[in-house]
This record gives sequence, C-alpha cells and structure tokens, in this order.
Amino acid sequence: MANGKVDKDLQAYEDFEKYLREEISVTTDFDLPLSVLVVLMHDGWDDDATQSALGVLRLADLVTSTAPGELAVALPNTSTNDARVVEDRLRRAVPEARVCITPHRTGDTVQDLLKRAREAAASA
Repeated sequence: MANGKVDKDLQAYEDFEKYLREEISVTTDFDLPLSVLVVLMHDGWDDDATQSALGVLRLADLVTSTAPGELAVALPNTSTNDARVVEDRLRRAVPEARVCITPHRTGDTVQDLLKRAREAAASA
C-alpha cells in the first residue's frame, strides 16, 4: 500500500487530468484557446521556489506536480501569446526554472499536451 503522500500526489494529478480534460472539451466546443506550461526545476522544488511560482499564477490556472522537479500548469482560455506573459512572470519569480508553453491543438489529449511541453522544456 502506498503512503499518504503518494496517495495525495496521485489524487492531485488525477484531479488535474480530470479538470484539464474538461477544459479541453470546453476549448473544443467553444473554439477557445488553451495553453499548458511545464515548469522544470533540475534540483527539485523547495518551498520558497514553489511559493514564488504559485504566487504569479492566476486563480483560474490549474496546477499540479506531474513528476519530481516538474509542475504542469494549464491556462484556460489563454492563447500562446497571453501565456507568454505568465511564462515571463514565472521566469522572473523562479529564474532557475525552465518554462515551456504548448498550445492546445484540435484532437489533443492531456498526455499530448504534457508530452509536447516536456519535450520543449527538455530541449530548452
């Protein structure tokens, strides 16, 4: 049996996936923009860096830790150009982080969005 932290982290990611799937549906149904950011910290996230990153996000943004050293942020109703504003805020708040954006494309799944954002972050 997994410990409480692992269970909590898994639930948080499952919730993120659920809400992101809903955002993808709304995005598709109403032809709205949706962007996803992946924020990577090579040495992992400490409390100060986490608070700095969360402090620049908007209330409507969906955030989860998807892997050690990685945060995923879904930006509902946000074009790539508008997401660059959030990206810039994150880079200033946590300069040691790598931040990459990927826009939603027709037919994308949660996994498609995260994969593209991770690949972009890895090559940045």
